[in-house]
Amino acid sequence: MTRPIAMARFDRGWPLAGGAATVLSVLVLGLAAMAAGLPFWMPLNATSHALHGPEAGQFAGLDLAHTGVGAVIHVAACFFWAAVAVLMLRAAERGSPMLAWAAGLATGALAGVVDYALMPARLTPGWELVLPAAGVMAGLAAMGVGIALGLRAAHVPDTPAHLHATPPPNAADQPGIVHED
Repeated sequence: MTRPIAMARFDRGWPLAGGAATVLSVLVLGLAAMAAGLPFWMPLNATSHALHGPEAGQFAGLDLAHTGVGAVIHVAACFFWAAVAVLMLRAAERGSPMLAWAAGLATGALAGVVDYALMPARLTPGWELVLPAAGVMAGLAAMGVGIALGLRAAHVPDTPAHLHATPPPNAADQPGIVHED
């Protein structure tokens, strides 16, 4: 079997996609919470509802039991979905920026369907406990965009850039320059 394209490798595409998805989605979810008049970390607290029940969405404090657990679950989920995107790309013979965007955004949409239409309520991200539907959608979109950006960062063009570069002029070929051997 041939080696997969760079963005479909678990040593390159996966950590970049998972990391970017985590950072971007936490930022967007936190800003959505603040826009609703809630603390930035409330969506992470709500994610801990898998352990603490729906009342986790009402907890406004910042602690390890809610915020820490929610953050760990959120990071794990982002890396899980990044792995799904990487696996989608394994069949690709050639990478491209558009392929990264397609895989990232499709994965974000798939995460929304799986998390909110197929999973039991106790296993959803819990964002719906603190955010309006638009905030939940923004969080899922941010995760998809983060995955795409990470995959894009892992992309290596098929033809190295140095093969397209114009070679520097040789001083001996320049008029008015004397070249002494």
